[in-house]
Amino acid sequence: MRSYFLLPFGVAALAIAGCTTHDHVYSQGRCLTCINNPFTGEPVNYDTEDEQPMPSEHASKAASAPVVPTTFVLNVPIDVDTAYARLRSAFGFRSDADFNNDLRSDRLMQMDEAYHYEATPGAFYRLSDYDKQVVDGVEHSIILRAEIQRDGVGSRIQMGFMPAGSSRTFDLDAMKAAIQQRAEAALL
Repeated sequence: MRSYFLLPFGVAALAIAGCTTHDHVYSQGRCLTCINNPFTGEPVNYDTEDEQPMPSEHASKAASAPVVPTTFVLNVPIDVDTAYARLRSAFGFRSDADFNNDLRSDRLMQMDEAYHYEATPGAFYRLSDYDKQVVDGVEHSIILRAEIQRDGVGSRIQMGFMPAGSSRTFDLDAMKAAIQQRAEAALL
């Protein structure tokens, strides 16, 4: 009951604070903290000439375009469990055993969309985690995925990567070559 009484005062405080600042918050070119008079439509706490312009259609499409992972396949003459162990070591893939379920932070890390661990020893492994890769002298954050499956007496490995966070500008071919080189070196 008490919180319902305080709610109007909180809203009023936010509105007053919005009126006293010249630093406004924008999202997709729209002012989120700008207030107009409800009767006249005139600006109350901002000048229309200071308002940010709407982003171009091309820029908004580029920002919202989904990032498609780049993949490659390796066929190696080693068994699936050995391939898994070598790739896990080389790229730092984590398994469920690497987390402490008593710690909230570890449980949250396991829920991150970049992390995935699925294993059927002797047959199949699906791994995904964050990694870093240097390309052209710059270290980039990526999400790295590996699917390792038994293929006769050897293994078929499909690896994929995509940018993580704001690290979206790198040469895809150079990144693919660098990751493939690391994988091949680990699997020798």
